[in-house]
Amino acid sequence: MSAPASTRCVSKSARGTCSGVDRLSSLPSELLHRVMSFLPMPEAVRTSLLSPSWRYLWASTPYIRINHHDFTDDNEKMEKFGDRLLLLRDSTASLDEARIIDHSVASTTCTVWIRHVIMHKVRHLHVSGLGHLDSSAVPPSNHLKTIRLQFVILGDGLLRPLNYDCRVLQLLQLEDCVLVDLKEISSRSLKVLHIINCLITGSLLICASNLTHLSILDMHSHSGAILVRDLSSLVTAFISVRTIEGHGLLDGLSHATSLELHAPLLERGLWICPMFSNLTSLVLGHCCMAADFDALLCILQRSPKLKELTFKLERVQCIRCMHSESTLPPSGAALS
Repeated sequence: MSAPASTRCVSKSARGTCSGVDRLSSLPSELLHRVMSFLPMPEAVRTSLLSPSWRYLWASTPYIRINHHDFTDDNEKMEKFGDRLLLLRDSTASLDEARIIDHSVASTTCTVWIRHVIMHKVRHLHVSGLGHLDSSAVPPSNHLKTIRLQFVILGDGLLRPLNYDCRVLQLLQLEDCVLVDLKEISSRSLKVLHIINCLITGSLLICASNLTHLSILDMHSHSGAILVRDLSSLVTAFISVRTIEGHGLLDGLSHATSLELHAPLLERGLWICPMFSNLTSLVLGHCCMAADFDALLCILQRSPKLKELTFKLERVQCIRCMHSESTLPPSGAALS
């Protein structure tokens, strides 16, 4: 028995329309690129098999993503895919984002990929797990706005182009990285800098006159220190380090209007505490507190515009109190 006409029409519309028109392919390429952005890159490339109108659509997508998770640990297949993806992509198409996530392909190959996308005017670059990157990995760019590096070993000279050769860079994020003799992060355009859970092996100077937001969280140091200079535009800062002694951090943060600090202050000579002329909001962690509150008093005396003071104190339970709580009868129980 044949299906009702309405059912037959719905079945056809699942493939296109009742008239046989391919409505999906008739959508603007910008919208199709948006749909493809939710696909892993290999699947986005496979859309070229759908129809002649889709054959080269992937080559003009405004993003590039090379992810080792898409290749089930097949390093050779991933390397060939990455090479051909960059080679066959439409070089005239705009490139908004490039993500390279890898833990196995040779760093020299990844360096070539990074240089390729930067030279093709990528605006947002995210690199994760590539091991050691040499100084040639980041060439000059007048288009690069954000750089995010994760699980990367950074050597001296890698970020040297930031000051004069990456003139529109606004955000730099280093997370879970090792900074091997990386002497300086200097940029006149940088506005946001995040250094998260990184290890530094030497002293690091941060110099960014237009920086407005600074985060240094869970930093580990063998023998070096972080020094800051010329942060005259700083608005907010979030600092969480094991010690502030040896760092020129407080001096560099003196222009901030909002400051959150998790670092022992007792180790610093209070007589050189800077004047926080713009500070209106201050958040202090438990490690900033000393028994005599001298460090806190010093900061308060040097913060004439301070309006809000917040303490974030960790709860430390006494073993005796915990034992007493465990022996209490449940709520509502009768006492004998």
